[in-house]
Amino acid sequence: MDLNSIISSLTGNNLIGEIAKKFNIDPNKIINVIKEAIPKFLGAMQKNAGTAAGAAALTQALGNHAGQGMGINIEDGKKILEKVFGGNLGSVISSIGQKTSTANDQVNNILASIAPNLLSVLGKGAGTGNIGNILGGLLGGASKSEGGSNAGKVLGGLLGKIFKK
Repeated sequence: MDLNSIISSLTGNNLIGEIAKKFNIDPNKIINVIKEAIPKFLGAMQKNAGTAAGAAALTQALGNHAGQGMGINIEDGKKILEKVFGGNLGSVISSIGQKTSTANDQVNNILASIAPNLLSVLGKGAGTGNIGNILGGLLGGASKSEGGSNAGKVLGGLLGKIFKK
């Protein structure tokens, strides 16, 4: 699964339309923010999984969200953003806002809207044993689009920490 597949999964149930209507944001901006945000989410998840407690929390979060349907849950999304990005959330929002020419409050609303849905998509993949394919495709896509060469290391580190029990 690649970045476009994840975006398709996130938007397959009119999530972008819901976000656009709720926050009065151009759907194209929402897609651009999502494309910019997914690699940042994965990178932060990989960092958080660097400890046994972090890996356990991520595994639990993926499992908890695997059965959820798509939709906007801002309160859950804000909690996820705080756990995933911690003290770096402001700089992540600012960076995405600058790269996508989107106001920080809009970026924050988009991220909070997609966070539970992203965990749901990743959790469903983990539940079927395909988390490696999902994360590998995403990190591979992020690596190609950003010119990076360590997607394999990031993926290997993340999967090793998540499933090492």
